[in-house]
Amino acid sequence: MTLLLDLNLSPIYRVKGRDLPSLPGLAVASPPKRCGRGREDDQLLLYLSLSGNTPLTVAEYNRLTGLLVEQYYRTAGTVTSALRAAAERLNQTLLESNLRNRGKGQHLIGRLVLGTLRGTQLLLCQCGPTHVFHFTQSGQAHYHDESPSNRALGVSQVTPLYFSHLTLNPGDVLLVLAALPSGWEAERLAGLRKAERLQQSLISLSAETISAVIIEATTGKGQVRLLPGVLPARPEASTESPEESIASDEEVISTAPTGEIPATPRAPSPPLRRPTSQVISGRPASRFARILAGEEEKSDAQTSHASSAPPLPKTSPPVSQPAPSRRSLFPASSPILLQPSPEGRQRFFRSLAKSLRQLRVGLHTTGERVRTFFPRLLPDPHPEEPKTTGSSLAFVAFAIPLLIMTIALVFYNQHGRNVSYQEYFQQALQEAQWAAVQTAPAEIRVGWERTLFYLDIAEQYLKTNESAQLRAQAQTALDNLDGILRLSFSPAIVNGLDRAINVSALAATNNDLYLLDATQGEVLRYYLTSQGYQADTAFVCRPGTYGDVTVGPLVDILAAPKVNPYNATLMALDGEGTLLYCFPSPRQPKAVKLARPELGWERLTGFTLDATTNYLYVIDPSRNAVWYYIPNEEGKYVNMPRSFFEKQVPANMSSVIDFAANGSDMYFLFQDGHLASCTLIVFQNVPKRCHDPLIFVDNRPERQPSNRMVEAIFTQMTFAEAPDQSLYLFDPYAPAVYRFSPRSDSLILLNQFRPAIEQSALISEFGATAMTINVNRTMFISAGRQVFYATDVP
Repeated sequence: MTLLLDLNLSPIYRVKGRDLPSLPGLAVASPPKRCGRGREDDQLLLYLSLSGNTPLTVAEYNRLTGLLVEQYYRTAGTVTSALRAAAERLNQTLLESNLRNRGKGQHLIGRLVLGTLRGTQLLLCQCGPTHVFHFTQSGQAHYHDESPSNRALGVSQVTPLYFSHLTLNPGDVLLVLAALPSGWEAERLAGLRKAERLQQSLISLSAETISAVIIEATTGKGQVRLLPGVLPARPEASTESPEESIASDEEVISTAPTGEIPATPRAPSPPLRRPTSQVISGRPASRFARILAGEEEKSDAQTSHASSAPPLPKTSPPVSQPAPSRRSLFPASSPILLQPSPEGRQRFFRSLAKSLRQLRVGLHTTGERVRTFFPRLLPDPHPEEPKTTGSSLAFVAFAIPLLIMTIALVFYNQHGRNVSYQEYFQQALQEAQWAAVQTAPAEIRVGWERTLFYLDIAEQYLKTNESAQLRAQAQTALDNLDGILRLSFSPAIVNGLDRAINVSALAATNNDLYLLDATQGEVLRYYLTSQGYQADTAFVCRPGTYGDVTVGPLVDILAAPKVNPYNATLMALDGEGTLLYCFPSPRQPKAVKLARPELGWERLTGFTLDATTNYLYVIDPSRNAVWYYIPNEEGKYVNMPRSFFEKQVPANMSSVIDFAANGSDMYFLFQDGHLASCTLIVFQNVPKRCHDPLIFVDNRPERQPSNRMVEAIFTQMTFAEAPDQSLYLFDPYAPAVYRFSPRSDSLILLNQFRPAIEQSALISEFGATAMTINVNRTMFISAGRQVFYATDVP
């Protein structure tokens, strides 16, 4: 059973030394009834911080967060593509606003943290110089884009994106900061794993302004909840009235200079849920309902004077009309609309109520006239004919409007959809023509992305050959910018997999495909036929006792080298250091107990084999240890192991999720996405050294060398068989396989492999989990109840 976690968000917001209970720009969201494919189970959290010299209301803050939520849930496909689409839309909105207000000297920039919760996996997207700290039982991790090109939103056409993949456990705590407050000391928070202690430590800072979010993971049902902020106790009682202590939607937030956190004297706390209506003296609960009922026609002054009931506390931001003297941050053409301000609220609702009453009277009068008009259309009945009944007239009154609506609907389907399609297709065509003549990579990218945006809308009305051709042209142009090679994937397993199978690793030979089921800790074998890969139901490679050796649940698998002492096709490892050599049925496995080092190990999580030396490496992350076995003359691993590390060990070895060997070089993949490398060979008078972190050299346009690939979330890596010496890193959320040329201190990006667009959406919807490449250059990706394969990989 999959573990589900709840995330509880607690804001900390201090402005000019005053602690406030709510944080503008902090929101959570659940999937709406209608959302894009792949978004049905996503729980979204977001924190938006705006700064600049443009006055901003809380209502406008809520508008922007609503814009992000809408864009995320309507974007189909992978999680990273939805996060990217939401961030890019916000960046475009802020950029267009800044360009319009350039002559006035006004600007507004943003810092954004988006997160998607799926089970125990949290995918983060950071835009701008934000900070996320992850406190676990084994230590803490800091997620922050250190590249010099990391700028805030609203500054450039290129949206800064920094992705992170976190595996959460109950009790883990996250700290999200738009900027580090003054007096910040990271060492001060070391060891603080309780949300309450972390909150107290932050509040005790002497900083005048603090804007932060504390997120606590607890066992639950996969929900994300926004909790009210906790204010510290004050020695003196407050003299403010309840009305004065809560700001309205129209209160202006004075944004701070660029790079600082916006400050506001008061900010309303967004309600967790809308309360049910309250009834006073048997009258309709809301004033709007009383206006509709005709019970309230007095002026504002008379109403407030006549009411003797005490004012009710506000439970949600009021709807308001903008004051004539204030100019909106976003024009009418922008998708962001401003709410009405308090001056016209009463007048607006009273006018609306009168209009609704007039409409009701008009409908009633029209109905009476229709009832008297229709009988006049009919000829006088013959004395012997039955008279027209009221039910007949009612049927006619119902059938005629229905017929008119049907005719209108048919007309719209034949003509209206085509007109709407043509309108958006022409906009997409104009963007494509503009992109085709650009020379700057950033402008080319923007033009083709806008082309796809308008095509998505156009194809909601119609799909034509012209739209398909333009989409292919735009996608090819973007793929060329990103160095993407599209592969054609097909289902491999005949009749698919059982729902209970959870594939955590793959291994493949020329004709065999092996799947490690993490649920049972056993391996399944499939062999190639003319119809596809068929299951070998008699294959045995699972926990049990073989001879006098007991094998536990298997944790990792590898395709066995062609030459091995047992002529096995697969090698598997359990957590206690037992090797299991497996064969096609009907042969039974051969179990071999590896010699334990003198210091022992706690639990092995994986193993790898160097194809050039046949050295066998096992990793024990909790002990910061890697051990390697040198085969004897027969190729058996019966000797005592040697420690791979000497004095220098990469930091945070407990967070290593995969490792791979290539000759004398060892590469480690960490949970936060960075890599480290160490070499086995010790040269004369030169101590063994590790490079931590490795630098990703990305020669694509608009990219800079960095210690992480900010666009990807890697979970697995592998070396292909000789003569190919490339290192392949797997991003299951794209899904994509990145190919690098490895160096001792860097990785040079060569290209990346992705499925075709339609196949990519399908694989992402199922949820990719593992990848492998066999000696025939066939790539396999497991997803859901199927394994997909592509042949002739370049």
